[in-house]
Amino acid sequence: MIIVYILLLAVSGLFYIQYEGAISFYLFCFVAAYPLIFGTMTFIAKRKIKVSFEAKEISALKGENVPVNVIVDNKSRLPVPNCRITIRCSTEFNGDYEIININTPVFPNNTQVLTTGISYGHYGSIRLDITKVKISDILRIFKFKVKRKNMLHTTRLFIYPNHIPLENTINDYSELGLESESYSKSKSGDDPSEIFDLHNYKEGDKMSRIHWKLSAKQDDLMVKDYSLPITNGVLLAADLSHIGSSSEDLEKLDAVVDAMAAISLRLAESETVHTVIWDSSGTEDYGKAVISDFESYTTAVRRFISDGLKGTERSVCELIADISAGVPRFAHTIICTAGLSDEEKKALTDSGYSYRYTAIVASEAHEGYEEENFCFVPLAPGAVAESIEYIAI
Repeated sequence: MIIVYILLLAVSGLFYIQYEGAISFYLFCFVAAYPLIFGTMTFIAKRKIKVSFEAKEISALKGENVPVNVIVDNKSRLPVPNCRITIRCSTEFNGDYEIININTPVFPNNTQVLTTGISYGHYGSIRLDITKVKISDILRIFKFKVKRKNMLHTTRLFIYPNHIPLENTINDYSELGLESESYSKSKSGDDPSEIFDLHNYKEGDKMSRIHWKLSAKQDDLMVKDYSLPITNGVLLAADLSHIGSSSEDLEKLDAVVDAMAAISLRLAESETVHTVIWDSSGTEDYGKAVISDFESYTTAVRRFISDGLKGTERSVCELIADISAGVPRFAHTIICTAGLSDEEKKALTDSGYSYRYTAIVASEAHEGYEEENFCFVPLAPGAVAESIEYIAI
């Protein structure tokens, strides 16, 4: 565009030479002063422009075309003919990224909403960064960058699992005597370590359950109702240690997430308390969530997607072996993974963390088999429900 300006300046100069007079003189002066006038206007406008994402977080399902809104706020009275917004979209699992550019004029004293569509075919989170905002005059001779302090320049897009309905049998592990950290909110039981409720004494109540301190302050005898422990018998573990960055590996990643989410949702819908763990850092820390209903399920999935879908070298089998004290904490441990070596299998089954173990492995190259306390289930990407429909949870 500088070439265009030079041509305009040359033409206006020739016009002034050929046709002397006020009009030709004023025209030449205007063209000559254009850089100073419009450069100053663009510089002033730059200081009054703010660019931000409308939301700090965006949720979507896999494959959806998600609208992402960018807000451009111009508090000056000067229009901006050209504004170029550069957005960097990067996946947090493997770091792949692409660049999106939005070009728009900016009107004076106006707030504009610009929408761009983003679609991602795998689970995880995408980080969106406004990396650069440039404005220029109509001939694009002068270009200025908007300062980063005038940009709310980061948001995250979370891709959540689709609902895969299961009808798998859910076992009752209440008679195994497993330790419980959860208690029923609607039924009383026989666990004296927690008090469920209090009621006035009635015939047949045990004398050992009378709350003597409270009864001394009341006119009636008060009796304690003990709590009912809820057995947390199932451990779900997600293992991403065998997943790389290739398209085939990402398909396995989706299958692992689908399997874990589908089993957890099946348990949550039946209000069966269970625990989910994942290792995303390769350190001693790991993610853990106790799920008892649909609300806690959605909260746990959000946590898992936001900080669990990252590459890790440590197998979740090693993690379980590290945190186990050799005493059964769960009745059934189910691992969803893209691979299982003999060493990992041995670490899992020797951990003593559960009475039985099931490995759901995203691989069509193996056949399923069962041993004394171990079950191997091949998981076909795209056919999750069919692959695990015969597992008794």
